[in-house]
Amino acid sequence: MYEAKLIKTLEKMPAFSLADVAKIVGSREYSKKLLQRLVKENTIKRVMRDKYTFQDDDFIIAPFLYLPSYISCASALSYHGLISQIPTSLFLISKKRSKVIKYKRDIVYNTTKHYFGFNYIEYNGVKIPIAEPEKAFIDSIGIHPLHIVAEAIDELDKNKLIEYAKKCNQIKRIGYLLEKRGDKTDIKKLSNKYIYLDSLGIKKGKKDKKWKLIVNY
Repeated sequence: MYEAKLIKTLEKMPAFSLADVAKIVGSREYSKKLLQRLVKENTIKRVMRDKYTFQDDDFIIAPFLYLPSYISCASALSYHGLISQIPTSLFLISKKRSKVIKYKRDIVYNTTKHYFGFNYIEYNGVKIPIAEPEKAFIDSIGIHPLHIVAEAIDELDKNKLIEYAKKCNQIKRIGYLLEKRGDKTDIKKLSNKYIYLDSLGIKKGKKDKKWKLIVNY
């Protein structure tokens, strides 16, 4: 009876560790044996070292495996319906070092100094952190080739995009892309150093003097 209640408690957690179970049970040794048995019985899945879950959906699991992190980049843009290409890996942003977890598909965590711009949403009964469209687009720079996410720019909020771009030191690229879609921008004081529009693209292109970009997309 006690074990059934414990399992019901753990089922509500997207992912949990031995320490999480021991905190509830009060015994690390019993918790270790319980987890080993539940994995053997295929009641729970061992996703990585000391991380377990009852869930099947890695979209739910991923933000709770490597804390703190939130779903972003092409994965968030795809969820928001802003790009047509469905990513084969699941992409997240984290405060910790970059990491890849091999699971049903690769779960890719990319580190950032700019940890903001996400909300918690209700997803299949679980609240998960996912980037706002504008932050997901900016997070994608340097992680995806520009052609993967470029179509999303037409649906993004100009003012929020500029605000986030300034915070993330991406104003040259975002300003150029906004003007290309027809938006007027009043951005000044750009550094004179030229950078590539697509940091993952070919290393050649025409220079845009206004935005100090080498346009390689």
